[in-house]
Amino acid sequence: MSAVYDIHTHDFPEVPRTSIVQLTPASYCLYPDHVYSVGLHPWDIEDDWRVQMAKVAVIAMHPHVLAIGEAGLDKKKSPVPMDVQKAVFREHVKLSEMLHKPLIVHCVKAVDELLAIRREMGIKHPWVLHGYRGGPEQAEQLRKQGIYVSLGLEYNTDTLLDMPFKYLLLESDTHGDVNVLYKLVSEDMEANEQSVRSLVAKNILAFLKSHYEPSFE
Repeated sequence: MSAVYDIHTHDFPEVPRTSIVQLTPASYCLYPDHVYSVGLHPWDIEDDWRVQMAKVAVIAMHPHVLAIGEAGLDKKKSPVPMDVQKAVFREHVKLSEMLHKPLIVHCVKAVDELLAIRREMGIKHPWVLHGYRGGPEQAEQLRKQGIYVSLGLEYNTDTLLDMPFKYLLLESDTHGDVNVLYKLVSEDMEANEQSVRSLVAKNILAFLKSHYEPSFE
């Protein structure tokens, strides 16, 4: 497998298989040269969410879909009642466990609820909380509970500098070119950019392999 430098993006990278591209049940196109995640975002949950999740499950079985998500809980922007968000999120967790594919988590103002679901369902595999902007103390708390954090352009510098190297994950999300992020992170770390790229690619592969061995070359 090519080195993956971007654990979560909504855009296709110029170099195939260097980014995990987000798919949704409403909008997806599986180009064979790329790798993907698939999930139902808490903003997009509809009354027929069981039908939406059935579509997610079908897409998730494709071998080029490496992860489930993004999926999760959002108290700030989602119009969906929290009990429904939790029900949908639990279905993503079950799918992740059944297919042995990691879970990319969206969580806004709902960390306590997220941790409660993880404990309730007895999850052993790690998750990754994407777009993390919080401080180093909460990041460490999450890691102790088996939840990695992924940093985007709005990262907290203290969190970056406090993070053990083996947990560093980066993403472009909806913010375009991941190369801009690598430049900023390398400057803040006072590190060689290529070394940071190699480190993150190694960490992403380790995260994926904590669930399963990718089935393609």
